[in-house]
Amino acid sequence: MKWILVKVRSYQIRRELESLGLLYAFILLVFLCGLVFFVYTAYHQEEKSLYVFSLTILALLWIHFSRTDQQFVYNHIGHPVQNIFAEYFIFTLPVSIPSLFTSYWFYFPLLIVSIYIIANTRISIKRKTRFPHLSKIISSQNFEWLSGLRKNLIQILILWLLAAIFCRIRILPLIFLWFIMLSVISFYQECESLQILLASSSSPKKLLKRKIINHTRFILLIFIPILIVNSIFNQDLILINIIFLLIQITTFIFAVLLKYTTYVPNKSLKGNTILLSIVSIGTLIPFLLPIPLFMCFKNYGKSVKNLKTYFND
Repeated sequence: MKWILVKVRSYQIRRELESLGLLYAFILLVFLCGLVFFVYTAYHQEEKSLYVFSLTILALLWIHFSRTDQQFVYNHIGHPVQNIFAEYFIFTLPVSIPSLFTSYWFYFPLLIVSIYIIANTRISIKRKTRFPHLSKIISSQNFEWLSGLRKNLIQILILWLLAAIFCRIRILPLIFLWFIMLSVISFYQECESLQILLASSSSPKKLLKRKIINHTRFILLIFIPILIVNSIFNQDLILINIIFLLIQITTFIFAVLLKYTTYVPNKSLKGNTILLSIVSIGTLIPFLLPIPLFMCFKNYGKSVKNLKTYFND
């Protein structure tokens, strides 16, 4: 049997690592080591081990139902279930193997069974352009959100409602909001044309300032109601909710800056997915929290420099 998907992913990762450079490759290594250590320590506690296992399953479900190649894989690749199973199994090893060295080792076989069930599920989230009337609510200047919500509004609404329903359950609403942020940062993987870029602002700094300020308001509109209700039910989490909001805003700002650091007119920036995923997952691990802030500082100057080549041209 040919493990086509595993080979494809390995080629993609190798290519992305080569393009990241030594600094980002080192950050990735630190992140992976930190992730393994964090998961290992979490699996020593009953509540945290359940959170890690549940979050892994939710992430796999989100990836599986959102992947755009699902129909192609099932229809044109030999042994599609086995290929998808192998792909998910290998890439979840950093969060599954640590459980084997704890008293909660049984999560490892449970994860294997869950991956097999997911691999056999052929339901996908169709990403058709919908909700044409959104343009009456969201200005065309905020085209990232206009386009992104047309593709992902239903998923975001479901996650937001789940977060609202489970506000009494301490950390669970934050997990749903984190998944919403994963959808939001995907809005910034498509580059606008040069004409739209030049028409949107008079300089790189003004462009970035407008984007960050205006679009952060959308984040606040989505997050604040849930965090307020969650804080009312769990008053000991008020500080955690504030820190969570600040970290997610920082992650969002990084997504904007990364887009314009690598901006090329009309280009799809799917290659930024790995770096965005690293920063996003890093926000769930306490000792990796400085990573988003560090990446923002590092990419602001780069984004301004990259945009100047287009504004000055």
